[in-house]
Amino acid sequence: MKRWMTLTLSLLTLLALTACGGARGGKTEPKDVDLTEVYASMEAACDWWTDGYMEDLSEEMLDLYYPGLSELEPKQLIARTPMMSAAVSEVVLIECRSGEDADKAQEILQGRIDYQVGDDTNPGGAWYPESIEQWEKTTVQRQGNYLALLAVADTQGQLEDIFNQAVA
Repeated sequence: MKRWMTLTLSLLTLLALTACGGARGGKTEPKDVDLTEVYASMEAACDWWTDGYMEDLSEEMLDLYYPGLSELEPKQLIARTPMMSAAVSEVVLIECRSGEDADKAQEILQGRIDYQVGDDTNPGGAWYPESIEQWEKTTVQRQGNYLALLAVADTQGQLEDIFNQAVA
């Protein structure tokens, strides 16, 4: 009986150690993701984004829409929106250098959503009920130091899935 107990405990210990073998010292290496490729995948999923529809935000527009974001000096930053559109279309993909910067970036991105939606005392920056409704559906996606604000009409969930699968 003692032999069977010893053998069973040995096997359980071996299984437990095997399950932990994927990470060194309990830590995994951070994933290195090219956000340009992630954006290209998103663009391919949005067949309504014609060539040149989404443009990079200029420094002035970036500072206006997302005050403080460029000061974080992110590793990667893609911020695009059409210059003229009746539909909500805004994409920000960012990789921050630290968790602290990612926390700040998350606050800045959420601030953009809150501004567009408005509240009981301030009207939403999006103005129109349909636009405000879309901004209400917008969330900040975050995986470690990677963040995304994806304010897009009909493909919101699809683009969130592309981002989360790429950086997970």
